[in-house]
Amino acid sequence: MVKPIAAGQHGTTLREELGGLVTDGARRMCEHPYYTGLRDGTLPGAALLHFTLQDSCHLLPGYGRAQARCSALARNGRQAATLSRMATGALEDCAVRLDGLGSTAERLGLALPPDGPPPIAPTTLGYVSFLAAAGSTSLAAGLGAVLPSAWLYMLVTDDLLARRDPASRYAPEIEKAHPGEFFRGMLDEFLDLAEEVAADSSPAERRELVRNAGHAVRYEWAFVDAAWRREAWPF
Repeated sequence: MVKPIAAGQHGTTLREELGGLVTDGARRMCEHPYYTGLRDGTLPGAALLHFTLQDSCHLLPGYGRAQARCSALARNGRQAATLSRMATGALEDCAVRLDGLGSTAERLGLALPPDGPPPIAPTTLGYVSFLAAAGSTSLAAGLGAVLPSAWLYMLVTDDLLARRDPASRYAPEIEKAHPGEFFRGMLDEFLDLAEEVAADSSPAERRELVRNAGHAVRYEWAFVDAAWRREAWPF
């Protein structure tokens, strides 16, 4: 059983405190042109390719490694097992998403890069570097960095599924992207774990957890925006 935790800044639990931050980030992401275009089918195919290739080839592997670092810092076997499962799931999902992109590209007539995976883009590099640095600091810092991604993924795919245009050319991709109720249960377990760690952390570590969660939410938005702009290095 998860221990009760101290109230947050405004008399809320950690879950409630982070919930406001993550929900606002999800709202901003869902109204971004990338996701509105995904819902109604107007998203340029090049933006979808940029997002999926940067995610599958660079961001998701970095995220999985960050989860693995958190697992190594876990304070008991149960925490380590939960974080290890999430790390393994993220790393295994890289190949699954790339396979799915191949099918999507063939269906929509999109050309994949002829020279293999693209180089890591500036925003992706910043996000991956942040995840690595946070996981090297403390368990609380690492959890703050990795928690928003899973939470936002659930919220955003819920919204996509609810508001998609069934006739959109991306409707099959939206349906495949939704992780289902098993993932929702795993996310709930992850949130409980974060509350447990926060309860056993110093005030400074707890503040760092919350601060890193805020950075991660903004990185998630920036990653979507970079895909919309097809961000690349200037030289």
